[in-house]
Amino acid sequence: MNEYRFIRDMTYEKKAEDSLSYSSPCRGMWNIVHIATQIPDAHQIFVCPTSCLRGVVLTTAEMGAMDRLSTIAVGEDNILEGDMEETLQRGVEKIIETLPERPRMILIFISCIHHFLAANYQRVYRILRKKYPDIDFVDAYMDPIMRKKTPPIPCLIRQIYRVMEKGEKKNRQVNYIGNWFASPEYNDMTVHLRRSGIDVRDLSEETDYDRFRQMQESSVNLTFHNYASRAGKDLEIRLGQKHLKVRSSLDYEEIDKDMESVCEQLSIPAPDEDEIRSLREQVEEKSKELRELLGDTKIAVDYTSVDQPLGLCLFLARQGFRLDSCFIESLAETEEVFRKLQQTVPELKIYAADSFLMRKLSRGHEGNILAIGQKAAYYTDTAHFVNIINGADMYGYRGILQLLQLMKDAYLYEKDMETLIQKKGLGCRIKKKADSKRAQNSCVHIMGSDDDKEVSGEKE
Repeated sequence: MNEYRFIRDMTYEKKAEDSLSYSSPCRGMWNIVHIATQIPDAHQIFVCPTSCLRGVVLTTAEMGAMDRLSTIAVGEDNILEGDMEETLQRGVEKIIETLPERPRMILIFISCIHHFLAANYQRVYRILRKKYPDIDFVDAYMDPIMRKKTPPIPCLIRQIYRVMEKGEKKNRQVNYIGNWFASPEYNDMTVHLRRSGIDVRDLSEETDYDRFRQMQESSVNLTFHNYASRAGKDLEIRLGQKHLKVRSSLDYEEIDKDMESVCEQLSIPAPDEDEIRSLREQVEEKSKELRELLGDTKIAVDYTSVDQPLGLCLFLARQGFRLDSCFIESLAETEEVFRKLQQTVPELKIYAADSFLMRKLSRGHEGNILAIGQKAAYYTDTAHFVNIINGADMYGYRGILQLLQLMKDAYLYEKDMETLIQKKGLGCRIKKKADSKRAQNSCVHIMGSDDDKEVSGEKE
């Protein structure tokens, strides 16, 4: 059985295959630990069995952020004695007393076992909020059994912004929800809004907790990624902040339409025609130069690099680039994009990147190949690849220009693929106060439910 299908032989189905999966060694995508570290002055507490704690501790240690993490181990005695709520409450209280500096936010991650035993964790959170009014407690979850109903990443982003409270809004202040990379010079939206006097608030740029909380004063929330839509909708319902979804598209008309929608909502002029025409000409010229440089080099794309991998393939095909393959998780694009790509590149090879069949894929390629994304690089076994995730939060024509530049650099210079793809959380920065005492300490661990058990805090 082939690991791939030609796109010409496929039907349009949005649903991802739900079966045994293969986990490649590509570790660039962010997980809940990476996302939680983006909140200034926040501390994470994971409450789960030791086998579940292993992954989050290793991730945090690899980041060098052990001072941002504490754990409460749930054991068999907690299940037999029925003291899950007491263990949770006393453990969090002991951690707060032990930390050298009081955090502004604490994210408490409970696990599957709390759902299985119907633990009343919300009651515990009410007690903690009353006892520590100066701390924002976030009920977070590490429960893979709920991944279909509440996927971990969209759920966590929503929960983070649940600390925001309803109040007066500033008409000229806008939030980006769900962006992890500060790349204002490569984002048409950011360039235009700030040039028009709009205060753009982006968690990726915030290093102060009070400024983070000021995001509740914004009048509009923009989401550029599907995983952030749940948070955008929740904020619109709770706080009355208008939610606008900006498509991570490389289609010229869609870019212009979304820009116009945001500008109309904010009552500011949209980019003028001369600017749009100039940017389009730059994209066309740079595409031509790159196409001539690449020659007969083929391109492989994967779903971790951009939100719409087939959309990227369609853009590249229209610009005359030679396409080899696309590694996807599910179809993220509209049927219109899918059909156009079928007609444009009928022999494009489509791989289910996480299918168990990929474990026996004969990695490699024929001729010259350039990969966009870590999984495309790994499966095609190439050192020439663009090392990005989630589109690096580039947007619009400036984003396309930067992507083309990254493709040029990838073609000209080799990378150590095997080393780079195994580093967790590509581009994740740890936010710490320069004078913070917490930076001198590591995490606090609490084992079991016995109050007499020792709380340990080791220095890094």
